[in-house]
Amino acid sequence: MPSAVRAPQVGTGRLRSPLSRGERAAWPLLLLLVAGCQKPVFFPAEPMEAPEQPAPRSLYDTDGDGRGDFSMLRNERGRVDRVAYDRTGEGTFPEVVDLDAVRFAQCRHLVILLDGVGYDLVREYYEAGHLRLFHPPSRVIAPYPTLTDPCIEDLFAYLPVKGFEAEYYDHKAGRIVGGSRAYLSGENTPYNRLLHYRADLILDAVAYVMPWQVYGKEINDSKRLFDRRQTREVRVYYVSSAGVGTKMGAEGHRMCLGKVEQLVNQVVWETRGLVKVTLLSDHGHSYTPARRVPLEDHLEARGWRITERLQGEKDVAYVRFGLETYAALSAKRPDLLAKDVADCEGVELVSHTAKDGVIVLAPGGEYAAIGHKGGRFSYEPGRGDPLKLKDILAKLQADADGYYDADELLAATATHVWPAPLQRLWRAHFALVENPADVIVSLANDYYSGSGGFARFAKVASTHGGLNHRNSTAFILSTVGPLPPVMRSADVPRNMKALTGADWPGAR
Repeated sequence: MPSAVRAPQVGTGRLRSPLSRGERAAWPLLLLLVAGCQKPVFFPAEPMEAPEQPAPRSLYDTDGDGRGDFSMLRNERGRVDRVAYDRTGEGTFPEVVDLDAVRFAQCRHLVILLDGVGYDLVREYYEAGHLRLFHPPSRVIAPYPTLTDPCIEDLFAYLPVKGFEAEYYDHKAGRIVGGSRAYLSGENTPYNRLLHYRADLILDAVAYVMPWQVYGKEINDSKRLFDRRQTREVRVYYVSSAGVGTKMGAEGHRMCLGKVEQLVNQVVWETRGLVKVTLLSDHGHSYTPARRVPLEDHLEARGWRITERLQGEKDVAYVRFGLETYAALSAKRPDLLAKDVADCEGVELVSHTAKDGVIVLAPGGEYAAIGHKGGRFSYEPGRGDPLKLKDILAKLQADADGYYDADELLAATATHVWPAPLQRLWRAHFALVENPADVIVSLANDYYSGSGGFARFAKVASTHGGLNHRNSTAFILSTVGPLPPVMRSADVPRNMKALTGADWPGAR
């Protein structure tokens, strides 16, 4: 959950209003931004005919005259592969466009990136008969921590980011750096250069106070950009979908998908099928109401001093920026810190480095070592089985040194409580960002870590950041064709190029 700008301070007045105090503070800015804007996305949210799914035909009244004039036709698998037009009003639909016959090279390509919408929710939505212009969704395992900046960097294969978030501990500087100003300047988001549309960064804070209003603005603004026809590929990113999920949970994300479906249906209708659309997310979401983890009190009770600069062995730099199901800490003795953190209420896993490997700990004293060699990974439990991998690994073939193939591990753990944990934990500490935390904490879905000030006004019905399945599993689906059913975020560029024959993303 991004925390770019500290939200307006909550007042103490008792004026009655249908809006919360935070919403009243943000409302004037939002009004200024959307005033006088005619909404370009107007495609009907529901068809005129809604027989039991999967229906062979969905009929829409696009001009509001009470008669159906546009039809979406489904094949035997329930996917929309043809669209038909009735220009005369006679109900005959003589103009039929075979969407699969339209080659990718003939079309524009609209890429829609949603912040924080999970695979399981999208799959359920798809199976209910929605988004049927697309081929079935694929499961995408995001890097860990499951935070926007490193996740999008993976999806676009662009520049490594400096930290997990815009605020992080910099060992070279010897202190916590970044924060709201760094967020607003885009210091940790080089991938923004690859986006044709991304709302003004100042709106990111508003997107957690009035997320649905900001989401509507993003949908309509991106449609205006698409209509200007300045580029063949149009890449848009909706940050406020994370805010909608944070405030409204799974139902909020279903609402987000509904608005995207209206947009996609409209561009296909308007272009007569001369557009291909790819829809994806950066990471999953917990879809669980959460409370703040008592980590500060826990650390202080064990003699740790929370500070921005590390001097003594019991100093700990604790980054508290967004409200997420993970925590980032740094210390001179990460091993001692990790042991103390592991038994904190709300903690599921803790990890730190040991030479060129990773030690992972769980409550109750469980721990294991993760090794890496030539793209392969090992798992050596010392006590217990913190990652619950023993039974899974027993079915796989290790090499002579006890290392497992990363692709085989991915396939075997894609639906595991911790998807692809060996590669993701090792990479989090060694090969994901320029300034990784010394100790990384994965929290249970009903706990979050982050800014106390932000927490006072932000309702957390769902968030992300941790290693577990819900946080880790994003999605991708496309109208171009089917994609592999399971992949990592870093596999998306290669698989999209194989599907389209074009570089992913397009021109940089």
